[in-house]
Amino acid sequence: TLTTLQYQLVSPWRSSPIDQRVREGKVAVDLLRPVGFSGQMLAGQLGWASAAVPVLLVALPFALLIGAGRAPASTAAGFAYPVALLGALLVNQLLGLLLGMVSFWTLEVSGALMAYRFVAQFFSGALVPLWFMPGPVRAAAEWLPFQATAYTPAAVYLGRIEGLGIVAALGVQLAWIGALGALAAFVWRRARRRVMSQGG
Repeated sequence: TLTTLQYQLVSPWRSSPIDQRVREGKVAVDLLRPVGFSGQMLAGQLGWASAAVPVLLVALPFALLIGAGRAPASTAAGFAYPVALLGALLVNQLLGLLLGMVSFWTLEVSGALMAYRFVAQFFSGALVPLWFMPGPVRAAAEWLPFQATAYTPAAVYLGRIEGLGIVAALGVQLAWIGALGALAAFVWRRARRRVMSQGG
């Protein structure tokens, strides 16, 4: 229940607006704006995510009262959970940005987005918690960025990660934010060379 609610907040676009902007040539206008293209797209994703906040504020109390939910496992978990949730949001938005920028080469990302959603939900622990996965599958999931998007905040909230483990888990999220941010910057430098506008 918790990861399902979280996913409504942290998941990137259901469909990427980047491919539409590339196909229609609107990306040429985006390049003229004072804020960089990646910053514009991330701001759009965060705006989309913020639209889920009212739903979560209504749904979470019902989940806690009716759906056998519970409060954070400890005081430390209560303070660390919002930080982990913010880290999950940033990791997921960067993954969404990278996926959207594929459209500079393919013009269409809907198929890739469907495949991404399935892989991301499975390896993030949103469908099955990582602690229920067989050893090799769990090991693979722990080496991918997806676990930082759903499993980490949920595990912190439920007390599956405690003490210094919380610091380590937040550090992994921060490392993925840095790595994905650098990768997004690299991909954008390559993608902007492919921008061509003819006649509007």
